[in-house]
Amino acid sequence: MRSVLGVLPILVCVGLMVNGVRLRGRLRRLETLPASGRPVDPDHEFLVAAGVELTEPGRRAASYHASRDKLDVLDLVPADLTVERALDVARMVDTRTYRADRCVPGRGAFQALLVRSEILDAAGIERREGFDPVELVDITERLKLFAAGSTDLAVLPGLRAARDDAAMRVRVQQRCYRFTRRFQVFPFIPQVCTAIGVHVNRPWGLAATALFWCQPFFVCAGRVPLSPRDLIRSPIVRLLGGVLFVVHSVRAGRAQAVRAAEAKAAGLPADPVKHAARQRRAASRATYGRDVRAGLDRFLGEERDDCPWCGSTDLSVRLDSPDMFLRKPGRFRLEGCAHCGHVFLNPPLSRVGHEFYDRDRYDGLRADVGERVLAVIARDRRGQAAAVRPFAVPRSWLDVGCRYGHFPNAAREVWPATVFDGVDVAAVVQEGVSRGWLDRGWRGRLPDLAESVAGHYDVISKFGYLERCDDPSAELDAVTKALPAGGHLVCEVANAECHQARWLGRFWSGWAVPERSHFIPVENLLAALVDRGLRPVLVRYAAPRGPGDLTIGLLFVVAAIAPRPMPWLRQAAGPVQSVAWAVMMAVVSPLLALARLLDRLARRRVHRPAFAGTCFIIARREV
Repeated sequence: MRSVLGVLPILVCVGLMVNGVRLRGRLRRLETLPASGRPVDPDHEFLVAAGVELTEPGRRAASYHASRDKLDVLDLVPADLTVERALDVARMVDTRTYRADRCVPGRGAFQALLVRSEILDAAGIERREGFDPVELVDITERLKLFAAGSTDLAVLPGLRAARDDAAMRVRVQQRCYRFTRRFQVFPFIPQVCTAIGVHVNRPWGLAATALFWCQPFFVCAGRVPLSPRDLIRSPIVRLLGGVLFVVHSVRAGRAQAVRAAEAKAAGLPADPVKHAARQRRAASRATYGRDVRAGLDRFLGEERDDCPWCGSTDLSVRLDSPDMFLRKPGRFRLEGCAHCGHVFLNPPLSRVGHEFYDRDRYDGLRADVGERVLAVIARDRRGQAAAVRPFAVPRSWLDVGCRYGHFPNAAREVWPATVFDGVDVAAVVQEGVSRGWLDRGWRGRLPDLAESVAGHYDVISKFGYLERCDDPSAELDAVTKALPAGGHLVCEVANAECHQARWLGRFWSGWAVPERSHFIPVENLLAALVDRGLRPVLVRYAAPRGPGDLTIGLLFVVAAIAPRPMPWLRQAAGPVQSVAWAVMMAVVSPLLALARLLDRLARRRVHRPAFAGTCFIIARREV
């Protein structure tokens, strides 16, 4: 055991050097803005954090650079950032791909932003001053949605950063990493390993300590566009980081107490943002309470006694499950057809049921989470967009069930000259048009719009949509009617015949009831396409997009034992529920790490129908 622990400081040394090279490379690729004598473009506005000094020459330089490079959003990085904030920029932003990657969240130094006026208006940002860095995190993320391919960051000489505050830096990290908490933990792992190594392997332990203290010199010194104002004393700052955090937290707490007292005296909430959030949660909880008290039966439609695919009456229960993703009240039954293998939700959701169970799934109270999930999945689908290349060069592409248009947004990296339109029953499709992700948004169902769009699109895509629609056969008929001869259908369906679906049961992420209501065997789907004149030219099995079956299954177990407080659950949000969930996550963290590793390996290796959770199909419309 001692020999194993003795290796830890050696690994820390190697890791610090490799990571230092990575971070230095990112900072070196930052562009430094040259001075400009041209006046500021009247369409350019500046959002500046409190305490940041942005001069008129700096505004001219930033405006000229944005106009020259056709940027709508430009994050201005002060050259005198502190060492730790400079390292945070390098950790958060891959400067090689940031501008071109349309799916990555908005990141930067969170000190000052140049934004084109029309982007500010489209994003609904009305304030222009008085921001703190945490507010600029949310603003930067929001702006990146509306300027997905025209956002960048650059160093602005002469821009003076706000006074450094360890407590504020932690708050910024918490906001940036709210969906990936492990990134907040990673920096402490080398310190723990080094502390162990000092006692077990003293020479290498001391070497790791010295490397940790001196890493800022290697990353930020020399030919790097940043000149951190505390670079010389950075070892001391790193040594006293915990003490500085406590001091700054106490100072911030006292200032907040004074502001809260002043607000209370004026009859205002101490924190307007948190107060508004509490009011939204309370209103949502009251709404869900009324819906549940009115009865759950109205959320289900009429039960059917035959298979919707082949008409057989030989049905049996395949799965009985609650809502595993959101834990909303209700039980749902999936029945399988013994004749054709089709699995479907029986009884299906009613119109009211769709509204109830879809609410807050990707919008509302879970809008941030929904955006993150859809962006990650869309980023993984870029390879599927490229898979069309051997068969067609699409001039126009229609994505069915597009929601905001995350897939068209990602696919523009592969097909920049293609016109991308979207169809969805939800009103959020118009939000996709506002963001510039969709050139046109159709609200409704494809069977109702097939006549209007017939012959207009070279490619029609349906990713995970046939499972979510009410009538898969009608959707396939509509595709046949809408596609011209030589056009292509691109679709991905869940493979409910894989082993994981049986082994994991209701904990298999592919079921996703009640959001998904139809599971078509791949052979049945291929036959149905051929019957409609759609010849399959590519059939490829793969692991599911997103975190993976094992990871999501383990998270389902955690949610079943200690669910996170939500407005639709019986128990109100409180410290007990929050602590229970945090304890469960801490207990299963090692298992989650292992599950993520296995899922990642599965995505690379699993292509057999027996183990693949999805099937990707491209079919050509014959004459």
